Amino acid sequence: MAAPMKGKLFSTDPAVTQEIVLLLTQHGVCARCVLRFLGMGDVGQFRASTEELMEKVKSLVGDQEDLLSSLPCPACLGILQVYLEEPFLNRIVEAVKSSDHQFQNFICSLTTPVCSLVREHAFLLLLREKFKALYEHRDLEDIASVKDVWKWRSGPILAAALDTPFELKSKFDIILHFTFEKSDRECTFLSYHSPDVFRKRKNRQKNYGDTYTRANVARVLSNMTDTYFKRNYSTPKSDEKNLCRCDEIKCVHDAVFIAGRYNKYSRTLSQTPWILDGGRKSQSSVEEEICGPLKKQFLYTEQRFSSSGREDVDVRMLGKGRPFVVEMENPRRVQFTPEVLREIQQEINKSTDVKVRDLQIVDKNDINRLKEGEIEKTKTYSALCWSREPLSRQQLDKLQDIKDLVIYQKTPIRVLHRRPLATRERVIYSMSAEKVDDLHFTLNLSTQAGTYIKEFVHGDFGRTTPNLSSLTGQECDILELDVQSVELDWPPSLENS
Repeated sequence: MAAPMKGKLFSTDPAVTQEIVLLLTQHGVCARCVLRFLGMGDVGQFRASTEELMEKVKSLVGDQEDLLSSLPCPACLGILQVYLEEPFLNRIVEAVKSSDHQFQNFICSLTTPVCSLVREHAFLLLLREKFKALYEHRDLEDIASVKDVWKWRSGPILAAALDTPFELKSKFDIILHFTFEKSDRECTFLSYHSPDVFRKRKNRQKNYGDTYTRANVARVLSNMTDTYFKRNYSTPKSDEKNLCRCDEIKCVHDAVFIAGRYNKYSRTLSQTPWILDGGRKSQSSVEEEICGPLKKQFLYTEQRFSSSGREDVDVRMLGKGRPFVVEMENPRRVQFTPEVLREIQQEINKSTDVKVRDLQIVDKNDINRLKEGEIEKTKTYSALCWSREPLSRQQLDKLQDIKDLVIYQKTPIRVLHRRPLATRERVIYSMSAEKVDDLHFTLNLSTQAGTYIKEFVHGDFGRTTPNLSSLTGQECDILELDVQSVELDWPPSLENS
């Protein structure tokens, strides 16, 4: 005998409830969807097995044996039937285990066919027509969603099988993508009603995105009259072809962010992979020297390397180094102690050209500090310079008296092919010079981030004004440049780093 039905339903009249159940089951609606449309919101009721729920539904109408169809449900397309049974749930468990992810808890995300919105709307209109007083002011938000009901039932089962808690929020997501071959065809009539809404949308990944999305279908349905809908769409019934498919079970962990500071000691190493016309211009890069050891440990799929500014290939990064962060997408390993992170840092530092310090895992929100440093912070430089004629000690000493010099820099010729033409105002906070020999001197600068140092020295054919050549009255050029510091107190310094 079935346990008594608990939870508040839309109708408190058993006779009306019985009529609703009979109407829905005549169309082949499954037990869980019957309870959804009855207004059941009790999570515990939906956690019962399919057999238990079928018995409960039958008890509402006098325990009729042939009440419920064994065919795929026309409302949920079988998601609350076939895809809540042991074989499919076992398939999810195997997919998670084979993905080899580390995780402390998990969530499940479902993508259901867009036409399920149309189908549920059709059943709601059917109920509104037959039971106007009860359903006149109801909409789909008043009915437990297919996604929620699926999770209420499967969550505890999967948690037990994976020996890990199922949570409402988690960094590890099991993604189920359900598709239905006739979904777009069923939505076609919506295009005739609102053609402007369903124009094909361009996106970056493909030439065009999906014509029918949950957002635009829901919007059109909310503005469509019941008369127009019923004239163009019939309430679906059970059919063996109603079953949707789940072709892919995808396991994804949120990105992990690891930050630090790097030094670059080479004058032939680019910051990121330098590829031109399909060919490499340098054997490696700062990014690759750092990310190679990281990928071996975190086992991520893709990476995004960012830093507080960047230096040219022929410029060294000295001092305490340049702050950087690596965004590691979908890592399979995420649990690392500070000791292990230090070992990874030591592995990176086997490189002769790149060294890192203060390597640590950071929160996504913290990386905004990195971007602030690109524009707002001070940077110091040391440059070996040349002058056409010897500069006197007095000429060099005068540079030290210049403070907060505002300069105007048009986009340098050397980067004009990849950056828009603009004039940027920058500040040279201070400078000093030390003579090396008659035609060479070392220039020390403290500047606003984003200043083009090479162009400040030689003037870039007058595109940077004032410049060192105009300030000294002699043609000057730059031979070598080093970044001495990036004044950004992030990420936090670590002991023993």
